[in-house]
Amino acid sequence: MAIEKSELPQKSMELDIHRQEFQILGIILQHPEKIDEIADTLRPHHFSNPRAQMIYEMLLEQYHTDSRLSRTKLYIQLKKQGIVKDPDELIRDLTSGYVALSELEPAVELVKTHYHKNLLLKAAKKIEKIIEKEDLSIDEYQARAQDLIFQATTETVNTNKHIYTMDEALLEAFEAYINRKHNQVDRGLQTGFMSLDKLIGGFKPGHLIVLAASTSMGKTTFALNIAQNVLKRNEPVAIISLEMDAIEIIDRMILAEASVHGWKYSQGETNEEEDQRISKALDRLHGLPLLISDERGLNVSQIRARLRKFKAQLGKLSLVIIDYLQLISLTDVNPNESTARQIGKVVVQLRNLASELGCPIILLSQLSRSFSSRQDKRPILSDLRDSGNIEEVADSVIFIYRHAHTSIAAREKAREEGTENHAEIIVAKARTGSTGSVTLLFEDIYTRFVDPENLSYEGMIPNEE
Repeated sequence: MAIEKSELPQKSMELDIHRQEFQILGIILQHPEKIDEIADTLRPHHFSNPRAQMIYEMLLEQYHTDSRLSRTKLYIQLKKQGIVKDPDELIRDLTSGYVALSELEPAVELVKTHYHKNLLLKAAKKIEKIIEKEDLSIDEYQARAQDLIFQATTETVNTNKHIYTMDEALLEAFEAYINRKHNQVDRGLQTGFMSLDKLIGGFKPGHLIVLAASTSMGKTTFALNIAQNVLKRNEPVAIISLEMDAIEIIDRMILAEASVHGWKYSQGETNEEEDQRISKALDRLHGLPLLISDERGLNVSQIRARLRKFKAQLGKLSLVIIDYLQLISLTDVNPNESTARQIGKVVVQLRNLASELGCPIILLSQLSRSFSSRQDKRPILSDLRDSGNIEEVADSVIFIYRHAHTSIAAREKAREEGTENHAEIIVAKARTGSTGSVTLLFEDIYTRFVDPENLSYEGMIPNEE
């Protein structure tokens, strides 16, 4: 069968890559100490020539087993496995020609680049087959395509490992300490609630923060209040809402910003002075870097695709809010596993996504019903166990507890004590920062939480004339 002209450059490139692969093997055999430099980044699967791949595997096995390389041992292995007809001639060919040691690093990079290019080409072919054979929506095509491209490029992103000597680590730790002393480093994304920020030190990039509460405790309101505080600092925020639509979300932000009664706003019963406050609120919210997805029934792959797109549109993401865990579709996890195990895998994927996006993700979650039988109904980590392994995977777990909301008797007692609007924010787990709790005030009619410490601080600022 004749080879088409278009195939010739590809054939020539493959032969050149094969030469580079055997050149790498030759340099390693002549300079065995150099395997230390490449063993951590050059893997057998990077080789395209099967024989070169098997020889490299043998050399790595020798290195890991004996901490040195032996040509004799390689010869015996090659002869025993029958990989080549004349092992002695192959080893002689690899070691007889002089190749400058300086050629090792460029050859390794060339082989790895060729490998990753092939991965991308295979991903492109898979995408082409999906488009030809499957009937999906544009969003589903995009999600599948992005997943394939992500898988093909993940290793490239993670190639450079962070390995430190004691002195290097000490130097970086000291520099970070000095920067913190002089306020030259981001200590974490501040929530805007001063007492909470003092406790946790802000949300760290790449962290997954689970915000959990029983029904109607105000977890969505609290998450949106944090988003609003972040947006006011012109930090980009993305919201994946699987329950409320975008207009409901914005309405809540307007109410919180304008201090207007929610019922009056919803019924169009606001007076002139309130209308002015709403108008000013709209002006303040206008142009803030927010993107909202309010499509229901998304799975993790679709959420990932959407957030990557949002990050590209906004330039970066400072915060992501997903509302809420139990509404995420489980169509892209193993249906034969228990629901708790499926949800656990979803949480792991979302934590990895936070790391990929380089920003904190606040994941809202319902609580199991186990707390309802306890006398003290403050949520604890074990209340999450019906939802997979959240408490192990999450970087932080925050609960909202409003005692006055737990029963009629509790509400009556809270009214007598003047604590009806008290909300306890419980930090039950914090990979960085401290655990503990702070008390905020919940203003139901304005759909917002208020920090008494913020109010105290604002009261010290003189009014502008």
